[in-house]
Amino acid sequence: MRKILYVLGSLTLVVILALGIGFGVVLYKGHVLDTESKAFVDSAVPAIAADWSKQQFLDRALPELRARAKPEELTALFDHLSQFGPLVKYEGATGEAMMSYRSGAGGTVSASYVARPPCQNGSMTFRVGLMKRDGRWMIHDFHVDPVPGSQTGRGA
Repeated sequence: MRKILYVLGSLTLVVILALGIGFGVVLYKGHVLDTESKAFVDSAVPAIAADWSKQQFLDRALPELRARAKPEELTALFDHLSQFGPLVKYEGATGEAMMSYRSGAGGTVSASYVARPPCQNGSMTFRVGLMKRDGRWMIHDFHVDPVPGSQTGRGA
């Protein structure tokens, strides 16, 4: 009986240690992913909004997003956004990275961020969705909306 309790106790200790190490690795990896994805967004938003560059956006977009975006629609969107003028001040985005795993589909690493920088002619809300592929962050979802009541100067 004593031997069985000793074996069960040892197995329980090993399982607890393995879970603790696994949890620590996930926390560390999550922090690294948060840092990387935030740095990506904090460089992408100012680069895109500095002069509302369609090319800066396309350079950072997933291939599927680039293929799905019709050139004339993208040009019209960026022409519309350019009416808000260049970015005045950027103070960073808020959000986080997420890791998920589905049986059969594998693992994915994504992130979601929101930034609200003022532009010359009004404030904007950026909602940026990212995916990490082949060790590289890329935009998979990108929405820019004017903040109601913040427009000054030219209207959209």
